Amino acid sequence: MKYKKELLEDKRVQLTINVEKKEWDDALEHAYEKTKSKYNIQGFRKGHAPRKVIEKNYGDTVFFDEAIDDCFYRYYFEVLSKEKDIKAVSYPEVNVSKIDDNGLELVLKVTCKPEVTLGEYKGLKVEKEEVKVEDSEVEHELEHMREHRAKFVSVDRAVKEGDTVTIDFAGSIDGTLFEGGTATDYDLEIGSHSFIDNFEEQLVGLKKDDKKDVNVKFPDDYHAEDLKGKNAVFAVTIKDVKEKEYPTIDDSFADEVSEFSTLAELKESLKKKILDRKEMEAKSKSEEKLINMIVDSCTIEVPEAMVRDQVEDYIRDFERRLSYQGLSLQGYLDFTKTSLEDLKASRHDDAKRTVKTRLVLEEILTKEGITVEEKDVVDKFNETSDKKQTIDEIKKTMGEEQYIYFENSLLLNKLMTFLKENNSL
Repeated sequence: MKYKKELLEDKRVQLTINVEKKEWDDALEHAYEKTKSKYNIQGFRKGHAPRKVIEKNYGDTVFFDEAIDDCFYRYYFEVLSKEKDIKAVSYPEVNVSKIDDNGLELVLKVTCKPEVTLGEYKGLKVEKEEVKVEDSEVEHELEHMREHRAKFVSVDRAVKEGDTVTIDFAGSIDGTLFEGGTATDYDLEIGSHSFIDNFEEQLVGLKKDDKKDVNVKFPDDYHAEDLKGKNAVFAVTIKDVKEKEYPTIDDSFADEVSEFSTLAELKESLKKKILDRKEMEAKSKSEEKLINMIVDSCTIEVPEAMVRDQVEDYIRDFERRLSYQGLSLQGYLDFTKTSLEDLKASRHDDAKRTVKTRLVLEEILTKEGITVEEKDVVDKFNETSDKKQTIDEIKKTMGEEQYIYFENSLLLNKLMTFLKENNSL
């Protein structure tokens, strides 16, 4: 294999890799051995047909794609191991410029890690956000605790907004009951809008044991095809009317819901928790402002290939989070009437900022010689572990992907410690 390296105008590197005849023949033979079991040739057991026979039946180029891939991965990374100055940051653009019996020529355009000109990252001052807790915030927390301890009690009066009613109902269209439209002892909060149209409003004013036909219309975009836009009647029976009964916020309440015996102590504890939370948020915002100041002071041309890769990472993560909710990416796109291209475009600027920030932080790590040693990993991992483990045991326990994530987290923590020590937050 021979290769030639050229610097392109867009600061990418072009590699022209010439795979000679012997190497190309070896790649074709390897492709044959790897894929021969895929082909059915009459008169031969599957996977035992000679290469020439397969080529005669499927064409002379049948093994070319596999052989080209083999040559690319083998020789591209061989070149990278020799050319230490080529720091590829994305999958290269690959073109086959020549292919014949005498060999193969690949032209690769490689996006390299761009040069980062650091600005100021020491001696900066970030104004910290003033943190205080208002009495209304403490009262809000108390009300939240009170809400959680509310009890439902039956009342002998007409239904009103905010009540919970226990009902039986049976839904029908043109006199015929439809699937999923019938239930008994169903608890419904009036005003929750969990039922379609104005169903809940029509129950206001009824009392226990009252019966009523509730008329509704299913929305035109309702999820069930057979119900879309249809008028329906629900025969409803009110079986119980309940309202929330709230406890009084006093010393007894404090004693019941916390380790404190007085309301004053509980309030003081809540105030401290709110203050701690706000201080953590203010600290996080200050660190974010510092990073933004550092990144904004740097000069760097972010390669579009890196931005595209980051956008793809965003999309994969978004798709994974949708799957946790039982949704698909295509389903989301259909529901929001958005194209995949529009979704990607909406994340472009964020992706570019993310890439720029990562490159700047990596440059600071390199310049300051900040690294994570195996001892750092062992010490941090064993901090909360009863059984002390060696680095090999830790790697085995975590697996490669989780170990890299853990190691990178430690590296980021080290960097943030360095930045906080050298700047005023």
